[in-house]
Amino acid sequence: MNSILGLLLALVIAPQDSALKGARTPAFATDGRMAVSIDGDLYVQQSAGGKWMPLTKGAAWDRDPVWSTDGKSIIYSSNRAGVFSLWRIPVAITGTEPERLTNARDDDSAPSLAPDGSVAFVRGFGGGARIWTRAADGSETRLTTREQAEIAPAYSPDGSRIAYVQLFETGRRLIIRTLANSRDGVAVADRAPERLAWSPDGSRIVFSTPAIGGRAGIYAVPANGSYTNFVASRRGDVAWSPSGTQLAIAEIDEGGPGYNGDPARLGDRAVRDPFGTQSQLVLLAAPTAPDADRREAVIDAPRDRAERNSNALDQIWERSAKLYFSTPAAADRLAQWSQLKNRFRAQAEAAKDDDELQRVLYRMIRERPPLREAAMGRAAVSSAHPVATAAGLEIFRAGGNAVDAAAAVSFALGVVEPDASGPGGYGQMVITLARLESPKLIDFMTRVPEDAGLQNTSLLQNGRYPSDGPVLANVPGTIAGMYSAFKQYGSGKVTWKEIVAPAIRAAKEGYIVSDGLATTLSTEREHFLKYESSKKLFFRDNKPLTAGDTLKNPDLAWVLEQVAERGADGFYRGVVAQKLADDLHSKGNAMKVSDLNRYFAADREPVRGTYRGYTIYSSAPPVSGGADLVGKFNMLEQYGPVRQYTDDAASLHAALASWTLVPRGRVADPGFWPVDITAMTSKDSAKVRWSCFRPDRAIRATDLRADTLACNPPAARASDAPLELGSATRPLIEQIAEIVQERGCGPDHAIEVTYCHAAGTTAFVVADNDGNAVSVTQTLGTWGGNFYVTPGLGFIYNDKLTSYGTDPTAYGARLPFARHGSTLAPTIVMRDKRPVFAVGAAGNAWITSAVYETLLGLMDYGMTPQQALELPRFLPGGRGGGGAFIPTEAPLLSAAAPGDAGGRGGGAGGRGAAPAGPVFIQVEDGFSLEVIKRLREMGYDFDFVSFKGELREGYGAAIAIDGRRVTAGADPRRAGAAGAIP
Repeated sequence: MNSILGLLLALVIAPQDSALKGARTPAFATDGRMAVSIDGDLYVQQSAGGKWMPLTKGAAWDRDPVWSTDGKSIIYSSNRAGVFSLWRIPVAITGTEPERLTNARDDDSAPSLAPDGSVAFVRGFGGGARIWTRAADGSETRLTTREQAEIAPAYSPDGSRIAYVQLFETGRRLIIRTLANSRDGVAVADRAPERLAWSPDGSRIVFSTPAIGGRAGIYAVPANGSYTNFVASRRGDVAWSPSGTQLAIAEIDEGGPGYNGDPARLGDRAVRDPFGTQSQLVLLAAPTAPDADRREAVIDAPRDRAERNSNALDQIWERSAKLYFSTPAAADRLAQWSQLKNRFRAQAEAAKDDDELQRVLYRMIRERPPLREAAMGRAAVSSAHPVATAAGLEIFRAGGNAVDAAAAVSFALGVVEPDASGPGGYGQMVITLARLESPKLIDFMTRVPEDAGLQNTSLLQNGRYPSDGPVLANVPGTIAGMYSAFKQYGSGKVTWKEIVAPAIRAAKEGYIVSDGLATTLSTEREHFLKYESSKKLFFRDNKPLTAGDTLKNPDLAWVLEQVAERGADGFYRGVVAQKLADDLHSKGNAMKVSDLNRYFAADREPVRGTYRGYTIYSSAPPVSGGADLVGKFNMLEQYGPVRQYTDDAASLHAALASWTLVPRGRVADPGFWPVDITAMTSKDSAKVRWSCFRPDRAIRATDLRADTLACNPPAARASDAPLELGSATRPLIEQIAEIVQERGCGPDHAIEVTYCHAAGTTAFVVADNDGNAVSVTQTLGTWGGNFYVTPGLGFIYNDKLTSYGTDPTAYGARLPFARHGSTLAPTIVMRDKRPVFAVGAAGNAWITSAVYETLLGLMDYGMTPQQALELPRFLPGGRGGGGAFIPTEAPLLSAAAPGDAGGRGGGAGGRGAAPAGPVFIQVEDGFSLEVIKRLREMGYDFDFVSFKGELREGYGAAIAIDGRRVTAGADPRRAGAAGAIP
């Protein structure tokens, strides 16, 4: 007890200006000394309550310290050899090189040490995380043989038990395994435990949990799981002092978005930037009253500022080099990046504090060479995969036009990104040709099977949709959409067989699995493994394919050969249709061959708007993305000239206000429900609503109350453009809250959804210099769709039955043949009746973000497509201090689902602030420090969703056409590739 009191005293009285912030993963030695990780270096106390000293330093990231029983060494996780491995280093001997303990291909982390020297640790991450043990003799074995992911191992003090967390389909369990008999007992099953620590006597466990399945914070549970006590109101890494009287908690904020199609290129994202959200180390009394005796722990340790600054520069440089300049084709850009490192090192080392250092690093990143190569020529393609881009160029070379090439890209993407789109999916396409008076739109959204209407209660299990599987598939539309485009707008110079041929070749001969597909398979492995045909295609020995593997898909090649031979009838009629319908129907889906026979892609007029001399054409109902996009630009046009938002706080504030002020309405299948988007697209509406804009503060939900603006008197309305938002007597915040309460997986899913998956999508654009351009967004709905592959067909289906509600009076109800809604936003921009830009995006709620912000770069900032795609993204909404979950794209008065805004796991929408709190914004790295500080003064706060120098959310595709050449960009957020015909 005395040692702990001395520790507290030493921590509290340490001078604040020498304190280090951002401590993570605290650990106690048996004598009361502590160890922590700060900015990727380990710090230890020389004695209990004594001074702090650095134990490791350098550009490597060191984390997860745990003391040996005798207190003479520390075992920890570090990436000093490339991947994260376990290492051991003596504490008392300075300058000693650490000893490497593990040497696996996957990352090793989160070690826990038993009294006999055995180490339990996590190998892999995400869906592939498994707990292993390493004996004192170095031999390694898996703790269990289960297929579920496992994290957070913690040996009991006597080494007889291991507590760990098991991740399963609908949640997490805290499990305690007795090692003598390998029996498991469930201690906690009703929360989401993530970090564990035993009490010194082995009677209790404390664990951290986010705000999922209950209140976020720290809880305590006895080893028999008989009760759970609330201990602290903030989650974090937790350690229990050897005296049993104190807890050390490295408090952390709620995490950023989950999987959103962003490839897992950096491994476990628990690794932090030096300038990420800094955790606070606090000490409080072991479980009594919540937050008892809570106080901040100050770590006063010597640290060489210049060395630390230099290490930070190296970490950021190495991250960009790995992500963007590691291929032979990027050798010249890597050399440029190296020159920048050398040029900025002296400035970084001379920085006096973190703010000054961040400014130096920001300038270095701003001068970074392009992260991908653009392409210029007479015709060009921008897509999410090089194989698909090559397919489009092949058709251009054969004499095809932009529509022909787009169909080839679509088919190829369905092969090489089978988790994002394909024959089982849907989407929309915007087309402009030199011969057309105005752009056209082809709608190939899914439709409800005839027998899947509300009268069919067998589609629900205990009143809810299943979490995956055949039942969830709607009638797909992608092949019908591509064939319709080819027949109406193709050049006539290439055959349909030629268009499908590159995709057939890729499926037959095989292709290299991308890091994006590998991440989907790992993240959603539990859902794929339920189905033998899915497992056979994407897994080997029950392990998902990894990036770099070759995948051949002869079954999909056969399906595409039928399509190549017979057009859309090769899919919707004949042997493929029969096999598809027979299989799905036998497994509980209501689809019949006649549903496939009846399917057609609908011709529609795209939504149209203008902005500063440009004309915007985008997606149309049942999709709301186009109307929402036009509404944003109508708002922003009220502001006047804007500067680049990463460097100008006023312009970012205006862009955010424009997003917030766009009204919402009922958007659903216009063939079933009356749809009026006037309120969203009217410039008169924009003028009225823009009067709520204040240049010095953020707009909150309480400023908007249905069609009566709280910031204006009721009379200040546009008489010819009523804001059709529903009841004027109910505040917007109440309407949102009601929807949120009923629709936990976000606005693209009905309330009957069982499990929230991340929304998965792909997008591409194609154009030539003859005035032809195409923008397509196509998808399966979620990453992996319904996770089911019909034996012999080789593709995954959509899961869009979950988009329909069960209230027959509501917009978007599950009625036979109804098409579902979405926020897809394929877009073409015209000037003087010629196309100048084509843009599309994928990524759930980030679709709107990517299209909006890429167009800002192109139209307002004069950027090239590559520069615009590399603009850091922002998305209103995010976690925040107990605020309610408010979907960014919430369908405010309708059960209709207007957007592929995905579920919690994909960062969909996010959570806005309660009226008294800040307005939260999710942002990628790349905004100046001054902009962030100024917007915080206005009432915003930020969730940083990427590391320093990393672009992560909202894949986009973009092309510019100037009358002389076509320029395509390539988004580095996925395997984006640009190509052009000279």
